[in-house]
Amino acid sequence: MSRRFRVIVLFVVFGMALAACGARLDPQTRKQAADAVLSGGGGGSLGTGTTTAGGGTTTTGGGTVAGGGSTTTGGGSTTTGGGSTTTGGRSTTTGGGSTTTTGGSTASSCPTSGSDVGLTSNSVHLGTIASTTGPVSGLFQGALQGMQAYRAYINSQGGICGHQVTVDFADDGTNCGQNQNDTENLAKKDFALVGSFSLYDGCGADYIKSNNIPDFHVQLDTRAVEPSSHFDVEPGQLGYATGMFAFYAKMLGSKVKSVGTLYPNIPSAAAKQKAFVKSAQANGWNFVYSRAGDAQESDWTNDFVTMCQQKHIQIFFTSAENAANAAKMIHNEDQAGCPKTLINIIPIAYDQAFIQDVGSSSRLEGMLGWNEYSLFFNQDEAAKIPELKLFQEWFTRANGNKPANLYAMFAWAEARLFQQAFENAGKVINRKTLIASAGTIHNYSANGMVGPVDPSSKKDGVHCYVLWKIHNNVFQRFNDPPANFRCDGRFLAY
Repeated sequence: MSRRFRVIVLFVVFGMALAACGARLDPQTRKQAADAVLSGGGGGSLGTGTTTAGGGTTTTGGGTVAGGGSTTTGGGSTTTGGGSTTTGGRSTTTGGGSTTTTGGSTASSCPTSGSDVGLTSNSVHLGTIASTTGPVSGLFQGALQGMQAYRAYINSQGGICGHQVTVDFADDGTNCGQNQNDTENLAKKDFALVGSFSLYDGCGADYIKSNNIPDFHVQLDTRAVEPSSHFDVEPGQLGYATGMFAFYAKMLGSKVKSVGTLYPNIPSAAAKQKAFVKSAQANGWNFVYSRAGDAQESDWTNDFVTMCQQKHIQIFFTSAENAANAAKMIHNEDQAGCPKTLINIIPIAYDQAFIQDVGSSSRLEGMLGWNEYSLFFNQDEAAKIPELKLFQEWFTRANGNKPANLYAMFAWAEARLFQQAFENAGKVINRKTLIASAGTIHNYSANGMVGPVDPSSKKDGVHCYVLWKIHNNVFQRFNDPPANFRCDGRFLAY
């Protein structure tokens, strides 16, 4: 799903209510807002302070490292002291994405000199900020997990152009002021900010912009995209893609004229819902029932009675709820006596716990949805996308048996984007040449992990997508295109 954040679409999370840097939502509302787009952040609470994950695992400032220590196993020969590694070769992204290394950096593509903040001849320090404490404990811990996985992998391959990677982590405590402080503190010691994921990521944007700090992360607050040095695998303004709505309109015909939808009464979710509806209506969908429910609701049986018995909907769509709530809605359909022919299109359902939460229900079979990224926890998906296989393997090595999650996948994809910019920065590498190099990347997909995008775009968002359906209790690609992603339609700004 997209831009936002798909997993519910991300933007839903943050919300327009946070337009002012000091704006606050009460804990319950913030939790619900976060849940609206997150259904798999996972993990326990991290302490405040900064965590350094380098060659081993060290902790400073009272922070706690989650996800284990540094793992340096796997193929490829390792070169230290600034040499380059020539293993792994290159692989080309299907679906229109650009090329990045799948092993260590090749000598022909690497800078030969350069130094800057957080950069020496044989090391590079990256900073990652995530909301992991506050109203929702462990909220975006996946960002750290993804960066730990990337660091362990790339260091096993000799680093980036011979530079061993260290990741300095800061928890902003779901607090604007702390995010500002973390941004400044990390920017003063790290070469670039990479893989961050925070509800208050816009609070540090002014510092990033005024100091031209390289910043590679998926934005939640629209201010975070403003710096010219910001690069994003989910770029653009509020809006949504049209291709998936057009596809189902063609496939389902007149059924899209009778759609019911539910979403939480949270400013951010309501804004995202409007973007969904605008894109759907532009492709002939008609919503005959729509209600914004209280953030604390947990039963929607009465809604389904109205939708099924009075409005006679033929499709139920929701993507502004979390997967746990969507699972409850499936049972509410049964309780309300909805016909078994009711079609469920629920993009947010792509979650490792969803099928288990629903349990035994015939309504699971044939459920439809889409992602604007690969099916990142599917084993069959990893078999066809080598980069995804690498991610899954190294996520497990770095984080044990924790479930792969969206935020970890995004962090890995952003780290790969940083790597590509670093490798192609020219003879001399510094912050200036890194930013210039990243600005030349206009067709990126992390080797097929995410839909092809222009990472520096301030307007156009993701419009490529993967269709899926549930068959025999498994998420499977549906109507799969020759390339990894369908890229019909367009991004429609709200």
